[in-house]
Amino acid sequence: MEETLFKRRTNLDLTKLTKISNGHFFFGLAEYLRAKSEFYYDKEYLYVISTKNQVAKHRISEIIEVSKTSIMINDRRIWKIVINNVDDKIIYKLSTNDTLSNNNFNLFLDKVNENNNSIVDANWLW
Repeated sequence: MEETLFKRRTNLDLTKLTKISNGHFFFGLAEYLRAKSEFYYDKEYLYVISTKNQVAKHRISEIIEVSKTSIMINDRRIWKIVINNVDDKIIYKLSTNDTLSNNNFNLFLDKVNENNNSIVDANWLW
């Protein structure tokens, strides 16, 4: 994605957001099991950027659940994020980019956990 064009079109500077997704899988069943989107967050919002560079913006306070699924791809757990939308619930699935030296997803879980009405998987990453 051309960052300058993306920033101009969406008014989002990706360098000021924290990425929590692992990127795209290019083989096997992963194409069917996982949304082809990149996930970022800041102190107020979760941003879901599709492969067509469309941006969905959700308040972190509207996230009602973050939990592990039973699916693992390439030794990475697939996580589910549930957002309380006005008319319905929105569900996203993602593979995180957390490693021993990158704890972005753990920090995201802490941020979501600040909302008393949210459910965050107690076992978190490991």
